[in-house]
Amino acid sequence: MFSHRKACELCGAFCIPGMCDEYTPRLSVKALGKLASERLATLRAEGEELHPVVNTTRKLASNFWGSAWMRHLARCEAGGLCLAPGRSLLRHGCVLNLRIAPGLIQALVSAEELYDVNLSIAPLDEEQAEALRAACSHRIDSLVALLEGKVDAAVLEVLCAPEGGLLPEPADWRMNCSCPDWVEPCAHAAAAIYAAGCLIDADPSLLFTLRSIEPSSLLAASAPLAETEFDADSLASTFGIDIDLS
Repeated sequence: MFSHRKACELCGAFCIPGMCDEYTPRLSVKALGKLASERLATLRAEGEELHPVVNTTRKLASNFWGSAWMRHLARCEAGGLCLAPGRSLLRHGCVLNLRIAPGLIQALVSAEELYDVNLSIAPLDEEQAEALRAACSHRIDSLVALLEGKVDAAVLEVLCAPEGGLLPEPADWRMNCSCPDWVEPCAHAAAAIYAAGCLIDADPSLLFTLRSIEPSSLLAASAPLAETEFDADSLASTFGIDIDLS
């Protein structure tokens, strides 16, 4: 079960709220950010190839699919899922590496220690995928229009539906983190989930990759593919998201 948690009102860290008199408080988020920067420099000096994700903006996303991801997480929070600590870690540069693959998000998150996060997500079953293809058939003009979210509103409503859409529900996630935290999601997993949204904002095709569905399969067979290439680097620079892929 997912657990409720927020930053401690006394120490501002992610300990058990109100229990600093009995538990040793953890580092503040600001201190964690400084530690993360130092670790990143050290790991790169050792030859590690890392792709940190940092986003200090209020909305975290500015394009359709990234914004849809963030709105979806907000709905999950309203339903009781504790994700706020993850936003703080992301904004302070604690997500040192992140990779999105079919059904999987892998991350290296710096907190009190370095933690490996693996988030697996149940794929859309064939019935769900077929329902999406049927809803989109002959209603999308190009792959670029789909990836930019510039298609019929009714189609977008189906694709973003809380049940059966592309955005994963809490029950779809299987979370594993090397930290000793007993809550689910832990702050490190939550940071990875938000960081994934930032990458999706820059390259929307990653959402389709995550859900193991080929975006071109949602287009009508007879519809011309105006463009089949998707320039993630260009989008990242255009959209103003601070994603370090060096």
